Amino acid sequence: MPIRLTALISSLFLSLTAIAQCEETEVVFTSITDQWGQEMGWQLYQIADGDTAMVADFAGTLGFAVSADTLCLEDGCYILLATDSWGDGWNGGSLSADVLDASVMLEGFGSEFTLAGGFYGFHPFSLGTGDCEFLLPGCTDPEALNFLQGATVDDGSCGYVETFGFSDGGVGQVREYIYYAPPGMEVGAPLVFVLHGYSGSGLGMYNYSGFREVANQEGFAVVFPQGSADWSGTNHWNANFDFSGVNDHAFLSQLAGYLQDTHGHDADCTYSCGYSNGGFMSYSLACDNADTFRGIGSVGGLMGGNDWTTCTPSQPVPVVHIHGTSDNVVPYNGNPADAGNWGGAPGVEVIVETWAGWNNCTEVTETALPDLDPTDGSTVDLIVHSGGDNGYEARVFRVNGGGHDWFGSWGNFDISSAAEMWSFWSQFCGGTISVSELIPEQAELIRWDGRQFTALESCRLQVCDMSGRTVLDRPLLRGQSIPFGGSGQVHLWSARSQDGRFQYRKFQSHVR
Repeated sequence: MPIRLTALISSLFLSLTAIAQCEETEVVFTSITDQWGQEMGWQLYQIADGDTAMVADFAGTLGFAVSADTLCLEDGCYILLATDSWGDGWNGGSLSADVLDASVMLEGFGSEFTLAGGFYGFHPFSLGTGDCEFLLPGCTDPEALNFLQGATVDDGSCGYVETFGFSDGGVGQVREYIYYAPPGMEVGAPLVFVLHGYSGSGLGMYNYSGFREVANQEGFAVVFPQGSADWSGTNHWNANFDFSGVNDHAFLSQLAGYLQDTHGHDADCTYSCGYSNGGFMSYSLACDNADTFRGIGSVGGLMGGNDWTTCTPSQPVPVVHIHGTSDNVVPYNGNPADAGNWGGAPGVEVIVETWAGWNNCTEVTETALPDLDPTDGSTVDLIVHSGGDNGYEARVFRVNGGGHDWFGSWGNFDISSAAEMWSFWSQFCGGTISVSELIPEQAELIRWDGRQFTALESCRLQVCDMSGRTVLDRPLLRGQSIPFGGSGQVHLWSARSQDGRFQYRKFQSHVR
């Protein structure tokens, strides 16, 4: 019977022991590092009867170094887990395997192996037997942004960075975006834009916003556009700011029309939301492109001063705003300074009350939401302005004690930003959805003790910094651990099992 690999594998930090006498087959593994040798690593596992046993590991310490390890290996099926701590592959580093007994076949390894890119990849091979079948799930398309080198079974997770050409005052421009549609999505499904924060990326929001999970349950599509460089070279969205000449209104509104036409999305059910600068931009779209974006959401973003003083939406727009009262980046009560850019508008509740007035809302209620996670140091109040035209509303989720966070992924865990925003918009697009139906219960997959991650169940671990850049990505088997150090910065970690369960938390790394 073929031996099947059913779980992802991960690193164990064991030392190679000296082999005085080899009763099996001696294989010499030669590791050659390149300039960034300290980033290169690998672990070797033997797969037998459904068990995964680590045989050896290697961690580079120097650049342009050669290391040869002679291992005594039984006949059987093996998998190499290649790792790179920076996430850009081995950059010219390589690994070769030479069998000292010419009568023993080493199949599938080739003359030399290298990790072409990414944080990790697989390389299965067999020694002295051909009776191996490896089921390694992952994205198998090399053109995808999350291609997994060595994956043998496509798990449907492939995501792609796509380009879009649009017109800016008659001048052609090209920008990038990531489009995600769940399997079986119907024609006429809603479309949600999710905009990253200042210096962030579309890939970061793709990884941690939680919108893909909600989209899978509700059957709508999500687009994660990529901002462009401002005059200082930082990724941003130009929400009618003085410091930028980029026409993001043209890019996003034309992209919405293109995706509606190409994928059959309902033009009446297209929405925009964003984190921080992405929240500013979503308000700006509601001011200037309300005919395209029929509802908006902001998490930790206000209106810029220019929008505040000139905004005249062409039609009512449902608005949902989620913000922490202790946000020290974008203050909850507004910023009177820098009026042509980030400041010049009042606080959250005045802004939302103004939009409620434009929607002709007639009622307002305030409710304290359940404190589902007493350990997160914050609570949530919901302010609802209702009774507006077309039943439109304007809402504030006031996170008491909350910071500059994408709530539900880090910070407050009483609410999920993605679930709350979709639940709000869905009542204007085919019926109200209960938030409790949208938030899957988090599984207990990983434990962080301040120094290392330990897998309570087999899963894939990803760690992002607060700009959304992935800094660690690798699989872990149940019981295995991996240390993580930094400079005391705040990070977000997430873990996902093969059966779709997930877990995520914000944490502060220790200082090395």
